[in-house]
Amino acid sequence: MTHHAAHAQPGVLSDPTTFAEYLTFTLVDTPPANAFADVAGSIVGIEKSIRQKDPTSNLTMTLGVSHNGWSRLLTDHEMPGELAPFQAMSDGDRTFPSTAGDLFCMIKSERMDLNYQAAKYLKQALSGVAELIEDIQGFKYLDNRDMIDFVDGTENPIDDERAAAVLVGHEQPLVSGGSYLTVQRYVDREELWDAQTTEDQEKTVGRTKMDNVELDDDVKPAWAHNAKSKVEENGEEVMMFRQNRPFGNAMEHGTMFVGFARSPEVLTTALRQMIIADDNGDYDRLLDFVEAVTGTNYFIPSRTFLDQFVG
Repeated sequence: MTHHAAHAQPGVLSDPTTFAEYLTFTLVDTPPANAFADVAGSIVGIEKSIRQKDPTSNLTMTLGVSHNGWSRLLTDHEMPGELAPFQAMSDGDRTFPSTAGDLFCMIKSERMDLNYQAAKYLKQALSGVAELIEDIQGFKYLDNRDMIDFVDGTENPIDDERAAAVLVGHEQPLVSGGSYLTVQRYVDREELWDAQTTEDQEKTVGRTKMDNVELDDDVKPAWAHNAKSKVEENGEEVMMFRQNRPFGNAMEHGTMFVGFARSPEVLTTALRQMIIADDNGDYDRLLDFVEAVTGTNYFIPSRTFLDQFVG
């Protein structure tokens, strides 16, 4: 692996698709000795067979491993240096819980039925290794809006900038081509949100609702979501790549926050800025209207890393 760059798993760098399925697994008490080879082989094999049914659907399956998952399944491989469990955060009545998850699979495609089929086969394939504890089906809503009716993901990096923001570089050869991922599921408090005027909603998000234009700095409050979630270092924005998707139905709905970065510190910093009030008492006011119900961290190894386990 030293002579060529490790290839990322394709789903890490590709744009969010119309449909996404997010699967969270916890390991059984005593996984078999070669369990990770089973996991990697299942992902690669299922992805290949279901892609062939409709190549235009762009189906990808992206595998992530948590700190606990790595320490139990990959004992012969050095753990990525910055991989750590998600640390719960709270301030005032706002909480970001830390929840279970050893393996994570993001299935993306243009067809919900193929995602479902891939998820069903993966659940079966991993039955001796891990239990599926959450299966969330996300989808593109209108023109990339979330369920609070604002456009999401506008500030994502693209092309070379995306790879630079997301992938671990050659300075860490054992984990190069990999990425760090934080996943949170947020449930909307719809009645509270709908009771706000459009102008107040726009101040909360930091963008206009109708045509998705960022508010001018002299209008945008310090507690706007896009101000509080922006990470800066020496005056420069440090980018992450959000593959968020809305989920749910008329009874309960919200957003899957799916954030990739080359260092988890970017993600942790953004979340801390959002939830913890600063010296002026300002926090991300969007958190008054959405509630995080899960929180997990994963490392997304490179496809090159996975391929060594696949026969």
